[in-house]
Amino acid sequence: MSTCRRICLLVGLVFLNLLLVAPSTLLAQCGVERWSVKTGTDPDAGLVNVNSSSSTTIATLRGLTAPNPIPSNNRVSPTETTQWVINATLTQYKLESDSDYHLVLADASGNTMIVEIPSPSCVGSGSPFFAGIQNARSEFNARFTATTSFQTANIPVQIKGVGMFDFLHGQTGVAPNGIELHPVLDIIFNPSAPAPDFSLSTSPASRSVAQGSTGTVSVSTSALNGFASSISLSASGLPSGVTASFSPVSIASPGTGSSTLTFTASSTAAVGTSTVTITATGGGKTHTSTVSLSLTSSGGGGTTTQILGNPGFENGSSNTAPWTLTSGVINNSASEPPHGGSWDAWMDGYGTSHTDTALQQVTIPSATTAATLTFWLHIDTAETSTTTAFDTLTVQIRNSSGTVLSTLATYSNLNAASGYKQKTFDLTSFKGQTIQIFFKGVEDSTLQTSFVLDDVNLNVTQ
Repeated sequence: MSTCRRICLLVGLVFLNLLLVAPSTLLAQCGVERWSVKTGTDPDAGLVNVNSSSSTTIATLRGLTAPNPIPSNNRVSPTETTQWVINATLTQYKLESDSDYHLVLADASGNTMIVEIPSPSCVGSGSPFFAGIQNARSEFNARFTATTSFQTANIPVQIKGVGMFDFLHGQTGVAPNGIELHPVLDIIFNPSAPAPDFSLSTSPASRSVAQGSTGTVSVSTSALNGFASSISLSASGLPSGVTASFSPVSIASPGTGSSTLTFTASSTAAVGTSTVTITATGGGKTHTSTVSLSLTSSGGGGTTTQILGNPGFENGSSNTAPWTLTSGVINNSASEPPHGGSWDAWMDGYGTSHTDTALQQVTIPSATTAATLTFWLHIDTAETSTTTAFDTLTVQIRNSSGTVLSTLATYSNLNAASGYKQKTFDLTSFKGQTIQIFFKGVEDSTLQTSFVLDDVNLNVTQ
């Protein structure tokens, strides 16, 4: 056999052996786009609390507004700084060219989204997600063998993972906004039936009571998943001079029923708006709900009314009116919990150059004798300086054209503290005017500062 023929035969054999190598070997490479965010080696990875999870749904995540532009090496709070838990059906799976396991999830309505499990060999050793990724990969490998072609599963799963907005490029199962859980840190196949529990609701969500009178709220509970226990009720956060009583004082077993909550205000009860927390406890479970309680003056003292709309942002992210806010400000994640209710306004917190604003236009009646603006503010920061205000929140009063009439206060990373602090300002001088209550948060290029607002009230006495 000639030398040429021998060399050609050898090359052919090598090429044939390459074709026979397992696809997973040929695909032994890692990703590029947002790879640090996908694997937890980005500078914001420490903002994710892997010891705390927030339950959500595919529909809720698909309803979020995608950032524009999508940062390549930083996280978008709160979506990408939260560990989420989803119960859904795993419909398809595949081994991608970046060594990820690409899983398609679907809910009962047919909504889909992608979750991905990176290869541990593609994850930096300093990633806080490494152990979880390794765990999820092992859990998946114990049940399925992913190949370079899509395979069908159709099995209920519970997925735990970190939120991540991906670029849209026609991925199978992708959500319209590109939201994924990437990386997946835990996967449970055929999760057990949900534990017995109960729900709690109050109606109406707000109640006005004059000094020296009473007002009622209906409190309802409903047993879920075989729950069978009595439920005790209590109220906290009552303003001075107000008492609360329930009739009946508890919901009898199995836990479905209603009670009437009566607020009784003394003639000297403190005028203003408070958030009252209703707590229901039974069967080892505790749930809370809130009522916005406005105390008004009686007799010759005039009547006090809270005139801002949606003061606690409880309309949620799908209906922010009458507030006008920048995208992504309305929040209900456990990362920055509200002062009361389920929602708040989380401004900034990105750790990159960013500006968030929130405003509401309102008219203070000309007959006003007193006008008081109050709001609850929580500030946390990764800044370490004790002298320099790198990130700021400015509170202003503007006219209807946006011209600044007064700067009420400026807060910064230097004001960071645990918990919420209530702020109060006198706006009586603006009576008879249409004004804008305006908040502006400005963040520099590094080290996040979060300004979290809730329960913004403007109490007017006439």
